Amino acid sequence: MIKRVDILKNEEGYFLILATLMILALLTILGIAASRTANTEITVSTNELIYQRNFYLAEGAVMEAVDHLINAADLHNKPPAWLDTVPGAMTQDNLEAYWDGAGIAAIDPTGNTRFVAGVENIGAGSSLDVDKTAVHAIGIYGQCEKNGVTVIKVGYLATY
Repeated sequence: MIKRVDILKNEEGYFLILATLMILALLTILGIAASRTANTEITVSTNELIYQRNFYLAEGAVMEAVDHLINAADLHNKPPAWLDTVPGAMTQDNLEAYWDGAGIAAIDPTGNTRFVAGVENIGAGSSLDVDKTAVHAIGIYGQCEKNGVTVIKVGYLATY
């Protein structure tokens, strides 16, 4: 008697096919999760790179302003246009108006990196006599605006 084997009704190897499909589904899910994690890491590192670049450019703008103040001939009679000499006029609350005005100095051709400064007050221990030189506390702000905005402030003391 010849035994006929019907391939469609044979259940041998069913578990192997099912296990293979389950492993493939699991590997697909792991691949998608790894891809999403990699994309998130790339976004985070790009944001960190932009932040660091903007920070260093804004710091460079502040250092440029300090260099201009050090080399200024006469801060009392001829202050630079980007230095607001009214004590306390420039605050962090109204700083946006200064960035949009004409009293800024850009250090790159695009105008994305710039600085502005304002006298905050008379330094402690200085004479209030207008005829004598006094120590002035100056707040210098540097800004870089490339794919985000970074603003830093540095305090500076100048005698004039």
